[in-house]
Amino acid sequence: MIPIGDDERRPPFFPLVVYALIALNVWVFYQELSAPDTDRFINAFAMIPYDVTHGVALAAPSPPFPPLTVVTSMFLHGSILHIGFNMLFLFVFGPAVEYRCGHVRFLAYYLLCGIAGGIAQIVIGPGSHIPAIGASGAIAGVLGGYLVTDPFARINTIVPILFFPLFLRLPALLVIGVWAASQFITGFGTISDRAAESQGGTAYFAHIGGFCAGVLLIGLFAIRPASSRAPR
Repeated sequence: MIPIGDDERRPPFFPLVVYALIALNVWVFYQELSAPDTDRFINAFAMIPYDVTHGVALAAPSPPFPPLTVVTSMFLHGSILHIGFNMLFLFVFGPAVEYRCGHVRFLAYYLLCGIAGGIAQIVIGPGSHIPAIGASGAIAGVLGGYLVTDPFARINTIVPILFFPLFLRLPALLVIGVWAASQFITGFGTISDRAAESQGGTAYFAHIGGFCAGVLLIGLFAIRPASSRAPR
């Protein structure tokens, strides 16, 4: 299922932080593509669990304090599809959560969820040398917050049936629930090194950690109740 829009009405509100985060991620991705050595650029700012747990600092411009890469890695992406899907999910689900939290609190919430996702990935594989990149952990937190505050909001969704797209309006509980279930099932199936290698190094536990953090933290960061939605 591919979400393409939140069909719920809200009071007039400009999601400044969501759009700023999308712009920043796109700008950093452009820097990646423009770099003389893209792999070196990515490795300088990616989160490498072994380096974080063993205090290994790479040469500049990599952060001198290795744990900072948990944050810098959140703005890197490996491909057009990677950043495209991440930014699509942020665009669809982010504005409602930013409305609930307010601009500054939403930014803090987003970053904390991303950090929680990075920590979860480190805990599950502290000796891994595989660079972890992407905003998926932070965006998973946004999905978790949306699920808690607006579980029955209708999401405009594309469901591919073979080669034909089916356009449906589905409840967020189903759209996010299916996504979350797939992350937990696949994530726990990659705990062994052999299974992890077969999944191409996808950081599923960053998704799981970010999602769980989002579910738990939204109650602390939200300043507007779910009932503040304008009636349909």
